[in-house]
Amino acid sequence: MNRKKSSESNIFAYIILYILLFAILAGRLFFLQIINGEEYRTQSATNSVRLMNLPTRRGDILDAQGEVLATSIPVVSITLDTYAEEAAYETTLHNLTLLLGERGYTREKILEIVEAANKKGLYGSIEILRLNYDSEGDAVIIGKFYERARYLTAASVNIIPTRFYPQGTILGNTIGYVGTISKEEYEDSNGLYGMNDIVGKLGLEKSLEVYKKEGTELKGLMGTKGTQEVEVDSRGRTVAVKSEENPSIPGDTVQLTVDLRIQRAMEAALDQQIAISRQYSAKAGSGAAIAFDVNTGRILAMSSKPDLNPNDFTGGLSQERAPYYLENDQAPMLNKVISVAYPPGSTFKMITAMAALHYKGLTPDYSENCTGSWRDNIKCTGTHGTISLYEAMRVSCNTYFQSMGEQGTIENISKTARQFGLGVDTGFTDMYGVVKGFLPTPESKGTFEKNYLEGLIKQIQKETATEIVAVNEDQSLSATAKKEQIQILEQEEEQAIARAEKYYRENKDWYIHDTNLVSIGQGLNNYSILQLGEYVSTIANGGTRYKPTLIKSIRSADGKSVYEVKPVVLNKVEITSDELNIIKEGMRLVTASGSASNVFRRSGLSVAGKTGTAETGRAGDEKEEEHGLFVGFSPIEKPEIGIAVIVEYGRGSSTAAANVAKAVIEAYNRTK
Repeated sequence: MNRKKSSESNIFAYIILYILLFAILAGRLFFLQIINGEEYRTQSATNSVRLMNLPTRRGDILDAQGEVLATSIPVVSITLDTYAEEAAYETTLHNLTLLLGERGYTREKILEIVEAANKKGLYGSIEILRLNYDSEGDAVIIGKFYERARYLTAASVNIIPTRFYPQGTILGNTIGYVGTISKEEYEDSNGLYGMNDIVGKLGLEKSLEVYKKEGTELKGLMGTKGTQEVEVDSRGRTVAVKSEENPSIPGDTVQLTVDLRIQRAMEAALDQQIAISRQYSAKAGSGAAIAFDVNTGRILAMSSKPDLNPNDFTGGLSQERAPYYLENDQAPMLNKVISVAYPPGSTFKMITAMAALHYKGLTPDYSENCTGSWRDNIKCTGTHGTISLYEAMRVSCNTYFQSMGEQGTIENISKTARQFGLGVDTGFTDMYGVVKGFLPTPESKGTFEKNYLEGLIKQIQKETATEIVAVNEDQSLSATAKKEQIQILEQEEEQAIARAEKYYRENKDWYIHDTNLVSIGQGLNNYSILQLGEYVSTIANGGTRYKPTLIKSIRSADGKSVYEVKPVVLNKVEITSDELNIIKEGMRLVTASGSASNVFRRSGLSVAGKTGTAETGRAGDEKEEEHGLFVGFSPIEKPEIGIAVIVEYGRGSSTAAANVAKAVIEAYNRTK
């Protein structure tokens, strides 16, 4: 509660600062209109009236406890008008050096700043430096500026709301960042923005920029600009105020469902397990995790690795940091929770079991003899002998679940998967870039293979065309030699296309092998971590799939609650409570004596779950280069939290994902 009060106090302080700064701006306008009024009135013949936009404060983003995740702090920009009359310009330039000399701003340095801006196509008012009112030294300079304003007529003080992220990388990929509006964004805005406005570029900063819900009074994070008529001279400088101010309206304050206490634990655990996985695979370096309130659909924490620090983008991405974001194979700007689909591996086996239990009437006693040998070219994880469902869950027997998949049929497996949110719309609308995943069926496989064929043919033709251009441009070749080489390239193209078409004909239909692959979470199976979290949460709560949400509530600038998010039920599964309890018992055995027991057995935690290792499906990866996954919930009897985790290339540390889940559950329990 104290943390919440402290955060609210900070926000209030910033609002007060904005009021003071706008008062200063009003004072500047008074100086122009009253003190120098006569001078400017003599020039009025060449003046014109313009509608000036007044800046607004971007709304804050808070965690569930009121901790500030994103805010706007007032920053003061001192600019120099390079279009000012020569005498005023020189006087101002001289006095700026006196004012800023202690900061190293000599005449030469200021002129260098102006020249650099001109090279970028910027003219007129050029920013010399920015100052922060929170800094005692900066505040002194600002005060002296206004004391000497009559000697600084070609300079101005402007208030620039600057975005600040006090948590740094924590939840960074989800929060996103802001930046100067692009030409395309400006042209598409229909007058909503100015050419130099700051807008959301990624994550929640982008998706909540203008947040509209029917029947609400939402402004979004951007707020509403104020306006005022001002008189400007021939050079565009304000010389008089012509109308009353139409005040700006700050953006809404958005409170998330995320609890920073849980979030920090999740991020630290992911970092640790990724570091361990690097000892086994040079390709390791990424991961993702999500934690749900299984009874509401609220997201308690979500993390995508590697980190993104939104503060790196404030004022533009520096040359030093640009390679990390733009040339990094691990893609730190991609939210791997919502925007990447992964093969689920053995975490999918509960779907296979539920399909057979419900639609085919199989019981937990249904048995299969596992010899450990190859079945349909898929080797089991061990030699398990004759086992039933509970034991098969505990040891994750591939042979058993392939058999169960054949009994249950692919139609029932796909029907069950959709009920639990796999391969369908997640319902998550709080962010952009949410993938649907891919649920293999006879129909979807045919479409996939056809699209793959068409894409492959286009690639082959493109590569051939490039090679032909190179041959034609090769000055060392005679016309005859060029013709011969082109003929060879065209023949090779025909052969490559023929091979691609043959592969399509052989693979477009559905075979029992496909069912066997789907049954154990391999093949074309691909789902987001968001979907896997939604799926395990639905098992945990007894069969209700809730709409995932990151937003808890939204308040207007005056503190009025304008939007409260309530749980939304997407669907209820056909699987019965008795059948779900069978699955839950199997998942309990996984953590009690199965593949995750070394993580949870002595932890004192009540956890049910399922580990998974999955072939990546990525070009160049070997079968041994697998992702490590874990899905689970806690406590077992009355589940509250559901978790899904992936550590890319984390198979070498087989419990990497489970250890992340353990840390998250421990943190969750500390919050109660």
